[in-house]
Amino acid sequence: MRAPARPPPPLRLRLAGDPLAKQLGWARREVAGWAGQLGLPEEFIEDLVLATHEALANVADHAYPNGNGEAWLDLQCVLGTVEVVVRDHGEWRTPPTDTGWRGRGLTIINGLADEVRVQHDGRGTTVEMRWPLP
Repeated sequence: MRAPARPPPPLRLRLAGDPLAKQLGWARREVAGWAGQLGLPEEFIEDLVLATHEALANVADHAYPNGNGEAWLDLQCVLGTVEVVVRDHGEWRTPPTDTGWRGRGLTIINGLADEVRVQHDGRGTTVEMRWPLP
């Protein structure tokens, strides 16, 4: 695949509703479609889609205990870097020491993205992920 002369415009998605988790498949397809426009290797796209899915799944699973809420996804190319930002206005829950068979979202994200930053405060949580373009 050849990279396009110009990157696609930023992808901005708002996921909201009852339950939020039902929109994760749609979000994955949108991210994969956006990344496909860049002519990126399939492995890169898979990593990008999985890390983004995990960040959004964390919002659905943890930020809103009743399953209802909103998440925002911003995806763009900036100076040779793919940047993904996932935000919510939910509650932060400190990850347990023993995650059991679940609770590996942040571990997966950190293993896939080159840079990860997680911020949380009384207004919600923001997860920023970055990958240099190959």
